[in-house]
Amino acid sequence: MHWLALLEAILPARYKVSPAIVVDSRGGQSEQIDLVIRDSHFSPLFWDWGGHNYVPVESVYAVAEVKPEINREYLLYAGDKVASVRALHRTSASFGWAQGTMEARSLPPILGMFLAGASGWSPTFGDPFRKALKDVNTEGRLDLGCVLGSASFEVVDPDEAAEVLVGHASTALVSFTLALLKRLQGLGSSPAIDYDAYAAWVQAQSTDDPSS
Repeated sequence: MHWLALLEAILPARYKVSPAIVVDSRGGQSEQIDLVIRDSHFSPLFWDWGGHNYVPVESVYAVAEVKPEINREYLLYAGDKVASVRALHRTSASFGWAQGTMEARSLPPILGMFLAGASGWSPTFGDPFRKALKDVNTEGRLDLGCVLGSASFEVVDPDEAAEVLVGHASTALVSFTLALLKRLQGLGSSPAIDYDAYAAWVQAQSTDDPSS
């Protein structure tokens, strides 16, 4: 399954999907993320260097780890990847529009997802899965995912990771797609980036550089 092509095909044009490294206005950066769903309307791609996209954390709606199968090791690893994005500092700035100034919005959550082509458990979503999901570190919690041939899953309450909605194997992709679209719809627009904060960090680096 080519998850990138699938997500690009089903998501509205306001979203962009790509592998990426996520950065913030304080010089922080995430680990390499398999798939990042980000804003494509208001937010920039900062740069593409060495085959890696670097995107501002404010633009990120969701991140996904893609693995050949679902098992405990991969779930915990995915949680660490998600946590590396959520740990970044996000800004939110006011901005002008036709009727005046829109105040800075509150920061929406960043969704964490797990996508796999097969299962290392039988049954896939039994007690070992639920225990592993619960053992994922708090900042790396996984909100939804899909395992081909098994089902999709969704954690509705982030404080109750072991309570999971599981779809049917025959409708795994459809259930996952609908759950993702609903979650993205609920997030609304991405916060406006405070470009002054990024500029200040860049300026500080050039000031500290003895060759400048």
